[in-house]
Amino acid sequence: MRLLLYILGLLTTITLQAQESRDVTYIRKHAILAVEEMHLYKVPASITLAQGLLETGGGQSRLAEQANNHFGIKCKTEKEWPLHKGRIYHDDDAKGECFRSYTSVGESYRDHSEFLALRPYYKALFNLSTTDYKGWAHGLKKAGYATDPTYASKLISRIEKYNLDQFDKISNEEVYAKLYTLYGNNDDKYLASNKSTKTIERTKDKTIITNTSVKHTANEDYVETRTTTIAKTSDETRPSITIETRKKNPTSRIKRHPNNIAYVVAEAGETLGTIGKLYKKTPSDLAKFNEIKLGTKLKEGQIVFFDMKKSKGSQNSYKVKQGDDMYSISQKFGVKLTNLYKLNRMDPGDQPTEGQNIYLKTKKKS
Repeated sequence: MRLLLYILGLLTTITLQAQESRDVTYIRKHAILAVEEMHLYKVPASITLAQGLLETGGGQSRLAEQANNHFGIKCKTEKEWPLHKGRIYHDDDAKGECFRSYTSVGESYRDHSEFLALRPYYKALFNLSTTDYKGWAHGLKKAGYATDPTYASKLISRIEKYNLDQFDKISNEEVYAKLYTLYGNNDDKYLASNKSTKTIERTKDKTIITNTSVKHTANEDYVETRTTTIAKTSDETRPSITIETRKKNPTSRIKRHPNNIAYVVAEAGETLGTIGKLYKKTPSDLAKFNEIKLGTKLKEGQIVFFDMKKSKGSQNSYKVKQGDDMYSISQKFGVKLTNLYKLNRMDPGDQPTEGQNIYLKTKKKS
């Protein structure tokens, strides 16, 4: 009996050690992605890594191996995940549910960031600090990310077991140094000695050295990859540079109008279609909310509302300035154009004159 208990205990220990090894390998492989996404989308790297560990079993799940799906994100509606995009069917809460399939792990991590950042029921999470992993864990469970009642505690236990909260406090360039400090792998020590991520691939006839770094500008972050190919049969060296632009978190553009309506300011070249695609809105809805025709060309700096304007403004009146018209005033104050005409006893199509007082809350006295 004692021998049996000893064998069972030994097997349990071996199983746990194997899982820990898989988990650490997963963290070492994907920590850079999690930290990059944190700085772009403000989702704690510890939460992203813990979710990846939990959802994939340390990278071993069928969804991860066959579909690069590391977060168990389902297809949802056709509008959210069109039919032309990859999908895989897997038994979960129900038999044969549709899950998203990605061409790369990086694509899965990006979709996870956008999945959280662009959905209203996760909005409150972004009021939390990226170092508040417990608040995020409980918030994800409360918002319905998973049906498991112990989901939050499972995330927290993995974060604390592997010290994943340390990744919430560092820059992209510090990831490999932190990995070496936490897990002591010499490969991470080597990579940490370089300011950029460096990989070396050797084949029979050539050596390929790739340096990847995340750089920043005022409007966007981007990944720059420099590749040098050295042929072994000659002195030939062929350098090349590729740049992958990674836009900043689109939700950081969303503002709240004083009249309590969410909106963004159109950038050069944007259309209702591109804005709709970015924020999961239909162009027809955006056209209706902003009282313009579908296909209207947007001007740089134009307000684009994400909901219907109000019947009255948040302030009493406004004195017309040069260049103003009734539509620009209705957008400026978030008031429906038809209501603006009625409040000021003006006929539709009439335009105000410079210096005229436009009523926004109460109707102009006759």
